[in-house]
Amino acid sequence: MSVTKPGFLTTALLLILLLAGVLRLAVVVLQSDQLQEDRDAYIAIARNLAAGNGFTSSRPEEGQELEPTAFRPPLYPCLLAALYYVKAGALGVGLLQVQLGVLTVWFTWKTGLQLRMPVGALVAAVIVATDPVLLQYTSYSMTEVLSAFLTSLLLYMLVCQLTEKSTQPELTNKGAFTFTTGLVWGLAILCRPTYLAFLGLWFLTRLSAAAFQRFLKTQSAGSAWRQLTFLSAGILIAVSPWLIRNLVVFHAPILTTTHGGYTLLLGNNPVFYQEVVQQPWGAVWSGESLDAWQKSLERDLETAVPPRKTEQERDQWMYQRAKANIAAQPSLFVQSCLLRLRRFWNFSPLVESRPLINWGITGYYFLILLGALGGCLLLIWKREPSWGPLIWLIASFTVVHLFYWTNMRMRAPLVPAIALLSVYGWSKSAEFLKFRKPAETTEHENHKPL
Repeated sequence: MSVTKPGFLTTALLLILLLAGVLRLAVVVLQSDQLQEDRDAYIAIARNLAAGNGFTSSRPEEGQELEPTAFRPPLYPCLLAALYYVKAGALGVGLLQVQLGVLTVWFTWKTGLQLRMPVGALVAAVIVATDPVLLQYTSYSMTEVLSAFLTSLLLYMLVCQLTEKSTQPELTNKGAFTFTTGLVWGLAILCRPTYLAFLGLWFLTRLSAAAFQRFLKTQSAGSAWRQLTFLSAGILIAVSPWLIRNLVVFHAPILTTTHGGYTLLLGNNPVFYQEVVQQPWGAVWSGESLDAWQKSLERDLETAVPPRKTEQERDQWMYQRAKANIAAQPSLFVQSCLLRLRRFWNFSPLVESRPLINWGITGYYFLILLGALGGCLLLIWKREPSWGPLIWLIASFTVVHLFYWTNMRMRAPLVPAIALLSVYGWSKSAEFLKFRKPAETTEHENHKPL
């Protein structure tokens, strides 16, 4: 049977989706206790929302006073709150994570089809289905799985708009489709603020392209402006509830979170420079040292003049402290940026594991990231506009994480884009080798002795 026949492709897709669901369900069952670990206070916020206490991470059962927060982005805890409200608990969270993972595979495949890779789309779907980071964090109440799903959906919608002769029925009303894309992008920003950098880069490239076309008089810029207007309207509708809430509660237009200053300072301070940046590769910040640094940070905040009591004031103070650290030790800052770049694109996690598992993960990511790099370079050289969203997404996340605290899990939202680019890169390499082989054979035969 030909691999390009519709029946084969449909069967293969169903098997891949089944594989994605089974793997994620197995992880959730085997590591179900991790779903109740509240590493980033999302569960605490969700429980308070479900109980009608508002968006706060305070723990009333421990006697803590309820204080509103904007330290974490709102989308994921709001989803968890709906599950806790109907008493679904950790089981509901696990099933939600599994469903989001399967949908991520589905939309990655759909995007691959839109990019005219019927077989490659299936390979990309397999990569997303088996990605170690996405599998591991299926059993954590954190944003990795949700952000990867939003990426797959957002990329599909953006690629649909850029692909010529699209057969998608959704595009019959381009304005409505673009507005819906804006809604999805707004939700992504409410899941992880890094998507805001992607938005800024996207707007810059689209406006530059429109201005260039207008200068050459090859195309009217009106269409591009209309699309950006519809997109902006969708984003504004999505983020406005969070923005209005923060205006009412904090009297400040907080669009993202009050977490940025801490994240910047966490990766740019003398202790981190000494314990990690100036040490051999693989060094990690020990828990004891990190705890001591956090306590010293609280002492500095308490003695600051004027006092920094609100979340916004603390956030601004940490931004200022981080900038002062960067200015004081610029060479170490550059080294820390290179370290973060390497961590973000690392082949294996910096945690101890069995050698066989570690080597397996290393080999897996080496092949995929090598293919993705090749795909990016080829597409930039060929100037394929329909692939632009994938490349700009990866570029924006990489630039942001040069400065802020990072590790491998921070690239979880990029997995769908990486998978598609990797398949493209390896497929073009295979085509090149296939093209070269007959030529070499012919040349060899022409030089056979008579």
